[in-house]
Amino acid sequence: MKQIMSDLIGMILSLSHIDILLYIAVVVLIILIVSLIYIIKTGEEETTTIENVETDDLKTILKKMEKNKLETVALTDFEKEQEAKAIISYDELIAKNKLGNLKYDEENIVNDEIVVKKINLDSLIEKSDEQKKTITFYNYKREEEFLKNLKALTQLLN
Repeated sequence: MKQIMSDLIGMILSLSHIDILLYIAVVVLIILIVSLIYIIKTGEEETTTIENVETDDLKTILKKMEKNKLETVALTDFEKEQEAKAIISYDELIAKNKLGNLKYDEENIVNDEIVVKKINLDSLIEKSDEQKKTITFYNYKREEEFLKNLKALTQLLN
């Protein structure tokens, strides 16, 4: 035991002042981090209790949300222009959202608690004239001439 103590004292004495300072700083940081984690884990969570709350089903909640819709904001000229130039407009997004209404074939109750509904996959895809694909061919004659002229220019400069 005396040998171990003398070795530890010899090692500490061989360290410079900066080494000792850094060692103490690392130990203090480790202690601070551990205490911070402990405080976070044991901190009391704020809990609030709500009394006299009526339970509503999903349909009544949706009806209430539809009644309290926010008014639409008037668009500026710039916003109208951006909406017109957009790849897909807001109105198109809304229209696509309306296409995806789910319809159920049958409904089963499992373990008197879980409701399982079978989705009718035919109702997910509505066929319309808008969904037809159009193919357009572009004439690249002008671009090809530009590339030829560009190549000729690079050869002249070299």
